[in-house]
Amino acid sequence: MDRFEDVLIRCGAISSLIGVAILVTLAIVLLVYPVSKYCENNTNNCEFISDSPDPIKGIVQPITLITSLAGIAAGIVLLRLGMWRKTKKIT
Repeated sequence: MDRFEDVLIRCGAISSLIGVAILVTLAIVLLVYPVSKYCENNTNNCEFISDSPDPIKGIVQPITLITSLAGIAAGIVLLRLGMWRKTKKIT
């Protein structure tokens, strides 16, 4: 069943591509709309607030980075698993 390995490899490539696209989008948003640091009376209680418009503020979150890295990692795992299964069947 060579088809299953090909599907695994393609799904891995698509997952990695989506993860990279999310990461690039996050980087572009951070470069275009910088994050400002606001501190109250010179204390350690500081807030980091993005200067981006409201619809884009949802992108500038730590969960976006986590989602991106998880997508890339899952894609690499699927790619490696598909390649391993393919080479295992050949030999």
